[in-house]
Amino acid sequence: MGRYRLGDIVRMTRKSLSITQEQLCEDICSAETLSRIETGRQNPSKDVYELLMERMGRIRDRAYSMLSVSDFKVLEKMRQFETCIHIYDYHRAEYILEDIKRMLGGTNLDKQFIIRADSLVNYRLNRIDTDEFLEELQKAIRITIPRYGEISLSNWPLNHNEVTILLNISSVYSEKEDYKKGIDILEEVNNALKQSYIDREQRAILQVVITSNLSKWYGQIEEHQKAIETAYEGIEICKEFKIGNVLPHLLYNYAWIMEQLIEKGEQSPENKRECISYLKQAYYIACAMQQSYMEQFIKGHLAMYHDIML
Repeated sequence: MGRYRLGDIVRMTRKSLSITQEQLCEDICSAETLSRIETGRQNPSKDVYELLMERMGRIRDRAYSMLSVSDFKVLEKMRQFETCIHIYDYHRAEYILEDIKRMLGGTNLDKQFIIRADSLVNYRLNRIDTDEFLEELQKAIRITIPRYGEISLSNWPLNHNEVTILLNISSVYSEKEDYKKGIDILEEVNNALKQSYIDREQRAILQVVITSNLSKWYGQIEEHQKAIETAYEGIEICKEFKIGNVLPHLLYNYAWIMEQLIEKGEQSPENKRECISYLKQAYYIACAMQQSYMEQFIKGHLAMYHDIML
């Protein structure tokens, strides 16, 4: 989970709404007190914090629920659930989700996780259609961001739950081939993450997923330079933080975009060797990470080059 000081949440939320300290604190506390709260020199009382957040349209118990899932067993189950989703084992994910439901409490983040997880499993098992899935995800995000869709999220202190849901929402738009909408959402989330107080390693894990999707969708709308730069950014984050599971996707995206540029005559045909190198790296990392679907997908792509030996 992302861990924030309460003052950070107040400051980032206020700035995202473009309101002054004086406008926010009127009849709640002095501007000087608010300044001390936002800079971390003073902790707000629960009542003051709730009044400030309520004035900005935020759920009252948001920050206190950020740390609600602290039980190691629950966290481990959640990790298992996400792993099953990643490897397309949706029946196993559903089984694990039933255990999680029995273990969770009733905080907003708990409810949010369940709505998102339930809808994700049901969608992947073809029990609900794309529009129903999107509706459930939007219901989940509005538990903690009631004005979602009306305001920019670029400066909001997003927590892990919210980022994950927004990733899912953006993916739904891409499946509907509305790549521009998916990109807009991810660009906002990426901007928010870059200035957030989420733990650096946790932030890196989220960022590589974002860069993987962004690079692919930039490629789909033929913004090739952005696609190349974004894929490379993600690859560098993977290397720095030793994140292996997304690296095959980023390496593949990089090679795929380079191939498009070669076909357009915007890159030299000699760069095909670089593409092959990236594809081979992607293949062997996918094998090491036991990503059988990605492994076969890349292998099929490499078959285009008839002299390639794996």
